[in-house]
Amino acid sequence: MTQSSSLSRRTFLKSAAVGTGLLLAGCVVPSAPSATGTEGGGSPAEEPIVLRLHMRAGGETGEPAIYVTRPAEFTEETGVQVQLEPIPGGEYWAKIETLAASQTLGDNMFTDNKNWQHNRAVHFGLIQAIDAYMESEGVSKDEWQPGVIATCIVDGKLYGLPKTGHPAEAYTWINHALFEEAGIPIPDTYGATWENMREWANLLAKGDPERRDVYGVYMPTNGIQMIVNGIRTFGGWELNEEGTQSPMDEGWKGFVRTAYAYYQEDKVSPMAADIGSAGVVGLFAASKLGMLVAQRGTNKSVRQAVGPEDGSAGSFPWSTIALAEGPNFTGWGASLNTHAGTTQSKHPLESFKLTYALSDARFAYLVANETGYLVGRTNELEEIGPAKDDPFIQLQYTQYAKGVPYRIGANYRGIEWMNIIVNITDLVYLGEREPDDAFFDELGTSLGELLARPI
Repeated sequence: MTQSSSLSRRTFLKSAAVGTGLLLAGCVVPSAPSATGTEGGGSPAEEPIVLRLHMRAGGETGEPAIYVTRPAEFTEETGVQVQLEPIPGGEYWAKIETLAASQTLGDNMFTDNKNWQHNRAVHFGLIQAIDAYMESEGVSKDEWQPGVIATCIVDGKLYGLPKTGHPAEAYTWINHALFEEAGIPIPDTYGATWENMREWANLLAKGDPERRDVYGVYMPTNGIQMIVNGIRTFGGWELNEEGTQSPMDEGWKGFVRTAYAYYQEDKVSPMAADIGSAGVVGLFAASKLGMLVAQRGTNKSVRQAVGPEDGSAGSFPWSTIALAEGPNFTGWGASLNTHAGTTQSKHPLESFKLTYALSDARFAYLVANETGYLVGRTNELEEIGPAKDDPFIQLQYTQYAKGVPYRIGANYRGIEWMNIIVNITDLVYLGEREPDDAFFDELGTSLGELLARPI
């Protein structure tokens, strides 16, 4: 794919309006305390450099290791201040594109790529390539796992460094009490198959199939990260390598038909109306769900809702196992997050140094021990101290290593692509369509038409 070196205001505003709208929202929180002096040889009397960091609102309270502790350390180490500029998550990319079009973008910004937005930002010239800074500062790509760092590379150049490159829905939480009651041996951490999953789900389910007392399994079939992983675990790809087609291969058919079996044939998965206000974690905590397929953040929620894994808090024992892999598994979608430097920054070197500080070994230590997340660093288990002994951290590390970058649509219309998939496959999951060949032909045609549209 080709990156443009500059951004046409008219063109970009037109493209930004598609699917997202142009929303002017956001706020500023106080910057971290400054240290004496500035990066690059400035004197104490000079104004300190202040880097504006755009990020999703809530991170400063929900992930303080990332947005409070590490930026404060960075300021202490360099004298460069960090000013957080939170933007509500639903408005994030629209706001970023508006700032870019008005040439008021900050120095660093959160990016993600589940809807191809990181690559879209590269295409429109918003993110600075950092290869030269990597070389001058002695930072090697080898610090990160190959499948993780590769998510930052576009046309051979490196844009940003990983906040994470996580494998998304690659985990299954299991209720040991329900498994034992159903006569199912507690599974090993690795090795589950999709045949196992379906058998277990049917044994775990209790009550009237139209309104179960206990459901066997839940997986979020309307989330693009689960959709990509589902396609890949059955041996397929979400797109061809050129990003111009979504071939309806055995991966697509295997995943959609498996989900259909859960919802309509076996009726072992809860529909939206069955989940309740406490969500799927609440359903799991109430022993009304035997298996929960979800992302890494669910582990903390389950610990809060259920208690320790051994059941010592008076609830049931539980554990997390790797999601099933089919025989032709092609790799989990490595879901990229970064805090990339922008091309509009007046302090590109300092911006790069902040990017690295939000991806380095110290960052990994803070995030693993506070939040329970990994970054995707090659030697991360050696860098994170006591967190390395957590079984879920060890499982994450294994699953990260199986990550393969997302394939990116050539026209970067990832949100629209996702919406088409969700809207059409929902008809199958609701029982309004059969997942027959005619259905997949229709889905493939709709996605092909979208991918043929201009950028």
